[in-house]
Amino acid sequence: MKFLGKDIELVIFDMDGTLIDSVGIWTKIDEDFFAKRGFDYVPKDYQEMIIHTGLEKGAKLTIEKYGFTNDTIEGIIKEWRDASIYQYAHEIPLKEYAKEILDYFKSQGIPLALATANDKELYEPCLKRLGIEKYFDLIVDVDKVHEGKSSPRIFNFINEYFNISKDKTVVFEDSLMGLTTAKNDGYITVGVDDNSSKSSLQEKRKMSYKYISSFKELLK
Repeated sequence: MKFLGKDIELVIFDMDGTLIDSVGIWTKIDEDFFAKRGFDYVPKDYQEMIIHTGLEKGAKLTIEKYGFTNDTIEGIIKEWRDASIYQYAHEIPLKEYAKEILDYFKSQGIPLALATANDKELYEPCLKRLGIEKYFDLIVDVDKVHEGKSSPRIFNFINEYFNISKDKTVVFEDSLMGLTTAKNDGYITVGVDDNSSKSSLQEKRKMSYKYISSFKELLK
């Protein structure tokens, strides 16, 4: 099909900040996390640093960067999970027009994949509750490919699964890291606006073939 003037055969979506409005829950979790360790603020760019690394790598980076030597990777992961599991299962909403854009691509016969840095324990209940799990022909998380989104491995894994060339694959991402990785590896990138990364807005625009504030812009 034609999309943004290009022939496309596959669409890959990020989840957090792209399809679901989860920025608020992670901001609160980070505020509580650092407050327990004597911080009265969340360090600048912290969320951008860890949001697409996966839980284990994110916990390791946090310990190393901020010197939390009394913490363990396992302990931090449990703290994050306990704080977020209820929110993903019961509260976090879809972004506006997210289901409509999924419907649109499905109606055109385009296979859809989800590439997430989130943990299966969190994203599976969320996708089921929101009724969008059924749209995806393939769901891959960074733990499966053993690399965060600073590497193109997760996108390439999906691309190779469907045997579709990169220049016919659209990647929807909200983060600068995800957009940069996908664009530099030859994918068609669509940047999705999200409050978690306003500080990198101009850089995100540069890494996007198309940048949108809402999926509604693509449904006109």
